[in-house]
Amino acid sequence: MPASRFPQRHIHLDYHTSPLITDAGAEFDAGEFVRTLQDAHVDSVNVFAKCHHGMSYYPTKVGVMHPALKGRDLLGEQIEALHRAGIRAPIYTTVAWEEDVAQKHLDWRQLRRDGRAARVGFPEPSAPPGQAPWHFNNWLHPDYQDYIETHLRELFAAYDVDGLWIDIVFFAPQSCWSEASIRFREKHGLLADDQATQARFESLAQASFARRFSRLVRGLKKDATIFYNSSNPIYADHRCGVRTRHDQQTHWELESLPSGFWGYQHFPRLARAFGHWGKPWLGMTGRFQKMWGDFGGLKPPAALEFECFRSQALGGANSIGDQLPPRGRLDAGAYDLIGGVYAQCKAAEPFYADSRALAQVGIVAPGRPDLDPAHTDIVLEGAVQMCEESHYETVVLDDASSFAGLDLVMLPDTVSITPALARKLAAHRARGGKILFSHRSAFAANGVCELPGVELLNTGPVADAPTYWRARADFSPLLARSDRVHYLPGDNVSPVTPAARRRIKVLVERVPPYFHRSELAFSSHFQVPPQARPADHAAVLAGDDWVYFADPIFRDYRQSGNTAARDGWRAAMQRLIGPAPFGDGLPTTVLCVPRRRGRDLLLTLLHYIPTRKAIEIDMIEERTGFGGLRLRLPVKTKRLRVFGDDEDLLSDKPGTFILPNAEGRLLLESPGYFA
Repeated sequence: MPASRFPQRHIHLDYHTSPLITDAGAEFDAGEFVRTLQDAHVDSVNVFAKCHHGMSYYPTKVGVMHPALKGRDLLGEQIEALHRAGIRAPIYTTVAWEEDVAQKHLDWRQLRRDGRAARVGFPEPSAPPGQAPWHFNNWLHPDYQDYIETHLRELFAAYDVDGLWIDIVFFAPQSCWSEASIRFREKHGLLADDQATQARFESLAQASFARRFSRLVRGLKKDATIFYNSSNPIYADHRCGVRTRHDQQTHWELESLPSGFWGYQHFPRLARAFGHWGKPWLGMTGRFQKMWGDFGGLKPPAALEFECFRSQALGGANSIGDQLPPRGRLDAGAYDLIGGVYAQCKAAEPFYADSRALAQVGIVAPGRPDLDPAHTDIVLEGAVQMCEESHYETVVLDDASSFAGLDLVMLPDTVSITPALARKLAAHRARGGKILFSHRSAFAANGVCELPGVELLNTGPVADAPTYWRARADFSPLLARSDRVHYLPGDNVSPVTPAARRRIKVLVERVPPYFHRSELAFSSHFQVPPQARPADHAAVLAGDDWVYFADPIFRDYRQSGNTAARDGWRAAMQRLIGPAPFGDGLPTTVLCVPRRRGRDLLLTLLHYIPTRKAIEIDMIEERTGFGGLRLRLPVKTKRLRVFGDDEDLLSDKPGTFILPNAEGRLLLESPGYFA
């Protein structure tokens, strides 16, 4: 579907309803259902054919119909009512989690190496209720795939299908030991059980599954949308990870409920990658206070505003997750909440229409098949977080991405240089682009730096950690005031020759602790303090067009909030490319997103602050104001106004504008900025 016709205000309407519930659908009224959605400004709804329990919500000859429906076609009633109202109705179905199938076909299950069936774990008895213990079905099994195909053909024969939303297309960890999985792995030479082989197996399996069913769907209805929902590993090497199924689906949907286990830094690292791959996309959050299936849980309006406004600002549409209560009547309070936010999104759509991103900084994805995504995702989140807090507009890259127009490319902590990436980095530097890299990024297994002209050698981890930074005053007067700790262990890196040592500048020295802390040797409460003399290996080094941090600064910032890591990085950025052109000096809590529409500069300012006011989750309950803040832009910026207002904002010096007394979101435009 072209981006111009892609739905903007979507609802993902879960309906995972146990067969033990005896009044499913009893209160469903098609007229009330549609009026509620229309009043909430919804233009598309995912409706359920089949749920994780394995219950179908339409008369089926393939699966098992929910017994409480007694033959009633709940899916068909929903589709007919939505289509009459001009609302799209893609159909949801599930793959790996379908409990009825799992109970009937033990040979279709995913198996661990010890022969146990894979399933979502029960919560600890003392923990709050969590996910249901679904079994994982093996969607590589040829008989199960034939069953899925028959199910999909049945849907296309019975309904006018707008699209398909196929859920849970992934494997449980280390659960590729069933017969069908082993045959697939043998065919592709992927029998080892290391982390990299597992990642390549799952990527190849997903691509194979998607090819079969996308070909089927296109043959049944050419213009139907199709999306496969799974985890989203992004690697520097695009031949592995989520990119492998890019060509098999019409769009991307980024499932990220910040109040669930994802958190508020999960979504931007995905949006800043997927949003630049050339297909329509939407951000999927939820109306829930906590997690999917949180019946009766509504998040504060400010939280849902921020989540939807952020997706819109980054170029995406929106999907809000809800769950239809078993009896079939939409939660009125939930749609008061959703409608209030979607009304504002709808009003802003003309502002964003036909605009494009203005990325200045590229971040190469630190994910690698041989590394645990739980660790590399933290690195990427830290890198994106630093850029957003310092107002550098950024894009997440892999080796298939375009580097055009970028002033600087970052290689955070764990990036491996593929041949394609090496060529793009060389071309970037030849155009005058800068490089910032850290820790083990860009180093070969023998410790030699793989960036041409960067004569550095990595000889391995520092002996004692944490260590300390002693910054040069001409690099960072702020950091130079005291020795600053870096909590995570870095590496010993130095120039390879005396000539290189003369050319390379030390920006920050590394200072070791007095001794290694142990049960027998310790000082004070926490870490051993820094000694007087610096180590032989510096912490931060620089050349003409690059700066290198020997410590994992991005993981350290995301994990511990170490502001010294962020402030040292910011000083390096300003050394290489200067301050951020749009929004430098704004508080770190303000998200500033620039876009271009024709000759006009567009700026979205969002001021919502997540707080850890609850033990379990971050919350946003209030909008934060802009009154009294000054927005610094390039001095050529002559005019700036609020979208929909003809009056320009006041400017007290060239390029600096006084922001109005508004809260939450500001949509600003500078007419003719790119004339």
